[in-house]
Parts: sequence; structure tokens; C-alpha cells
Amino acid sequence: MDHNLSKLKKKMDAKRRQRKVKKVPEKPRTRLYGEGYPMWGMKHDEEREDTVYSFDEAKGIKAPQQDTEPFFRKDAFMMQVLASICLFLIIGILFQTSSPALEGARNYIRTSFQEEFQFDQVALWYEDLFGRPLALVPTQMETVAPGDMEEEFQDQFALPATGTIKETFDENGRGIFVETNVNESVEAVRSGIVRFIGEDEENDLGKIVIVRHYDGSESWYGMLESIHVNLYDHVDGGEILAQVSTQETNENIGVYYFALKEGDSFVDPIEVISLD
Repeated sequence: MDHNLSKLKKKMDAKRRQRKVKKVPEKPRTRLYGEGYPMWGMKHDEEREDTVYSFDEAKGIKAPQQDTEPFFRKDAFMMQVLASICLFLIIGILFQTSSPALEGARNYIRTSFQEEFQFDQVALWYEDLFGRPLALVPTQMETVAPGDMEEEFQDQFALPATGTIKETFDENGRGIFVETNVNESVEAVRSGIVRFIGEDEENDLGKIVIVRHYDGSESWYGMLESIHVNLYDHVDGGEILAQVSTQETNENIGVYYFALKEGDSFVDPIEVISLD
């Protein structure tokens, strides 16, 4: 009995060994995109430009752009104001102090404030360099070449208004008095810059206009009415400056004063003007 069981067991073992279970071959498996990799380690199949995203952009908030340098800087303006205040206080203290050591500084400040800025010389320099003044020339004036100014300097003077000379340079010592028609216009004898407009109470010339020409000379026009120009205006030769005033003894006669100054002295206008 035992012998039969042993045979049966051996047969069953032999059949078991002969029976081979065929394993199903594994199919190639494609790994899903991103499987086994962290989110920050994934890469696109194609190289693309790096794009930087911010948390604000993800929420729809536009990042502020970098501001350009402002035209008006408040800090610089405040520094200039403080510097001006300090300078004003220093000058005030300087003049309140009677120390002899500071007398030179006080004299320099007095001279600086009393001296008149030479606008005509600046205009002459600009005109020689660029052809005509930038902001002082009327808009209707045509373009002037640098050589035109040299030709203009060679032109002769002419009387500001036609009339009869009633007081000569020899009698007056500074200029001439001319009688003319009422409401006659007084014209500039040459181009230049209006240096002074005001009352000449010292010489009893009434309203006076002084034009400084580009060669350094000056023409003085006195006893005027209805002045048509402003201080530091550019005027051309022949441009109307004002109207003549009426004579005190005869309202039907106009009168004006005219003088020429070269350097620090006056010259006789009759010697340089054209009476044609």
C-alpha cells in the first residue's frame, strides 16, 4: 500500500515538473508624463524660452514698471531752496557786521548788484555764432546770415525822425533837440538791444529810450510819448520806438531829443548821421 502511494506521488511530482507555466510576456510600458519626477524637475520635450512668472501675475496683478527719472526732483529743489536761504542769511549777516576785514566782500557784493548785465554783448556773441538772436528777434524777421551783421555795422546813421535841429551838440554838450510834426514816429537809427526805458529827471528829457548797438555804441532818444518797445527788446534799424512829445509852448509842434554815445563820451550826431 505504501509502495503504491510512493509511486503515485512520484508520478504526480514528475507531471508537475513537466508542466511549465508559460508566463505572458510583458508589453513595453510607456511612462506617463511626469511619473516618478517632481513637478519642478519636469522639462518640456522642446526647448523654449524661460518665462518668469510671479505670484502677482498669477493672480492677475500687473507688476509695476520701473519709473524713469522724474523731470522735477523734489530733493534737488529743496536743496536749492535751502542753499538760497543760507546765502541770503550770510549776506544779511555780512552787511550787519561792521568788521573791517569783511569790507572787501561787501564792496564786491555792492558792485555785483549795481552792475548791469550786458545783454547786448551776449546777443552780439550769439548773433556772430548762429546768425541771429534766439528769442529776441521778432518772428517776422527773415533769417540773417552772420555776414549780414558786419554789413549792417557799416551803414550810416539816420535821424530818428525828420525835422529841424533847434539845439545843436555844441549848445547842449550831449545831443541835439529836433522839432518835427506832431505825432511823428521816432525810429531806431540802427539795430540793437533796448538797454533802458524810463524818466530822465536829471537832464529834464522826460521819457527816454536807450538802445545799445552791437558795436558797443548807444543811441539815446528823449522827450518821447507812447513808447512801443520793452526793456531788452531787439530792435532793427528803422523800427518805431515811440512818438514825439508836443512842445510846451506850441501844441502843433513835436519835439524830441537825440544823442549818440561811444564808450563813456557823447559824440556830435551831426558828424555821423545822414541828413538826406
